[in-house]
Amino acid sequence: MLAVACVTTSEMTRVPSLEEKCDGGSAWACETWGQQLQVDGRLEEADRAFGLACAMGSTSACLTQGKDRLARGDLDGAEPPLRKVYDEDSEEATLALADLQDARGDQVGAAHLRYEALSIDKSTTEFAFGWRVPFDGGLGMALDVNVQPMGLKARRLTLGANLGLGPNLVSLNATVGYQHFVTNWFAPYGRALVGPYLDDSSSRRTPINLGAELGMKFFAGPIGHLGTGFGTSLDGSTYYFLEAGLDWLLTLAVLAHL
Repeated sequence: MLAVACVTTSEMTRVPSLEEKCDGGSAWACETWGQQLQVDGRLEEADRAFGLACAMGSTSACLTQGKDRLARGDLDGAEPPLRKVYDEDSEEATLALADLQDARGDQVGAAHLRYEALSIDKSTTEFAFGWRVPFDGGLGMALDVNVQPMGLKARRLTLGANLGLGPNLVSLNATVGYQHFVTNWFAPYGRALVGPYLDDSSSRRTPINLGAELGMKFFAGPIGHLGTGFGTSLDGSTYYFLEAGLDWLLTLAVLAHL
């Protein structure tokens, strides 16, 4: 009886293996199992494990499978998992696809992917808060919403709305700009601003604000950016500005906890 009880207890407390957890639908287990199989040199089995994890939604497993296949020269097999991660705005997958296109002899396609890789992981929509220091004294602020989808020249073109708050003016502007990604974290940019003044001032030459800004942005991937530069407008002073931009989802999360 004692022996039977020990056997029964042992069976009840046995921890399932990674393979069993993988077969049970755990993406984490499939990916971890694949990593162990790689270490053991069982590459075909590892590829299958990564493929299962990829099918379950693990983008890191898709990336690993795609890059491993690319390294082995399986270009057709490498493309589907890499494309899946590319569709999630992954810089690493985009660069791997560029290498794949190079291997196929498609230099134009590879160059375009590397062009996209510089900006692909940036936020599509940002909220930005800025400080303005006019040259004629005082202190102003600005609130911005910037939209920069991949469809607008891979986030080079930007559209947005701006609320400018100065010592002697308040304006609501539409904005259009261009940012040139020198690296994946640095981009000089310029933008034009146009919109009505919201304050009532008899000294205005025109009720419409027309301005421009030139500056540079320092990006932190999809989180946001820091920007600095100079701006001016027809009826306002030239000013220095410093701004912080944050992905819109992160902005809402921050506001929800205030």
